[in-house]
Amino acid sequence: MNRISNLADGLHRTHQHTGWPGAGDADPHLASIASSLSRAADLVQARQHPTAAPSRPGQLDAEAARTRLMHVLYVSSHGVRVALNPYIADLQRRSDARQSSPRGDSLVRARDARERIGAIERLAGVSLKDRWPSALAHEHRERPWPSRLEAALARWDLQAHRTLAGPPTVSNLEVIAQTQQVIVGATATIGAAGAQRESLDAAAVERVRPALAELGDSWSALRGDLVELRGRQARVDRPLIQAGNEVQAALREITHDRAGLATPDVMSDRVDLQVAAQQLYQSLTAAVDLAHVTRDALADPELTGGARGAHLMAHASNAAQKQAAWVDAGSLHQNRDVPLPNPVRDRLAERANRIVDTAISTDSSGLSLAARRTSHRSEPSLGRREERAWSAQEANVIARRGCER
Repeated sequence: MNRISNLADGLHRTHQHTGWPGAGDADPHLASIASSLSRAADLVQARQHPTAAPSRPGQLDAEAARTRLMHVLYVSSHGVRVALNPYIADLQRRSDARQSSPRGDSLVRARDARERIGAIERLAGVSLKDRWPSALAHEHRERPWPSRLEAALARWDLQAHRTLAGPPTVSNLEVIAQTQQVIVGATATIGAAGAQRESLDAAAVERVRPALAELGDSWSALRGDLVELRGRQARVDRPLIQAGNEVQAALREITHDRAGLATPDVMSDRVDLQVAAQQLYQSLTAAVDLAHVTRDALADPELTGGARGAHLMAHASNAAQKQAAWVDAGSLHQNRDVPLPNPVRDRLAERANRIVDTAISTDSSGLSLAARRTSHRSEPSLGRREERAWSAQEANVIARRGCER
């Protein structure tokens, strides 16, 4: 770890000295990982005893944590190195054709960065060779906090509506689509486990399964389009991504066991599957309104997207053009955020309508699995214009716990 830290410090010094690759927005997902690791370090340092050595189980758990951290470094460095390959290939092609490179680009520095990042990847890989995933076998797991899932789902629903009440962005909508896809998938997983353990009516779970699959596919299709439309300004509302991370953490401590899915027996030992399933189905009932609000946001005339993705999507639609190009050449070269062409808006509207329809269908199919039902409206929501009223009791539930994983 010290050697990797020294290599990273050297890369940082080189960046400061050369100014390459220049200032720019950080990748929101890598920034979220870095923020979570920094928070974890603060928590560990605040609770570590200054003199007493940890117990044997504590040492094994610490080794498992170090293994996970090294795996994060390995995957991250590998991803950055692979992302540099097409960038370097494009600069090499320009050099071979004796064309000028874009201002600020450097083939030599890009190659140097790839080799140094590759060294970090190799060091992390060597460290993981005899530890992944065997070291995770002794990882300590607390039993899930009984109210964590309910609080996380309530916090997520509130924050998603609050974020969409402001100016919509492709990055925020992408986080919402991804998190909703995760919730739908976890609902199907926990429902199937509950049916196998006879905690839930197997016939009712089977009845709602096709609707859940279609709803998950609908959110996934929308997310795929939004990823393609991601531009240079990929900023994500921080409270939104924190709420989404907390939902995913609350679900993973139920549905996952180390690096894979947990068995129904393990899930049943951690939580009451009937209660967890009811909370998730009630969340999907509330998500009908979120689907309407998302559709409103996608139809907002001020919504913009990356020029390259918008151009490719509009070109693939084969729609008749009334102008020379869907996106001007300058915006296309810089991948600036541009107003979405009409074919792109039509495609997003089609995705949003499908989400609304499947959300209502899923809600109806899961009628018998949600003990406490909340009504939804079939008309578009006014949630982007009016804040929902939340009681002090609900706010206290949401504030009890933050994301710790």
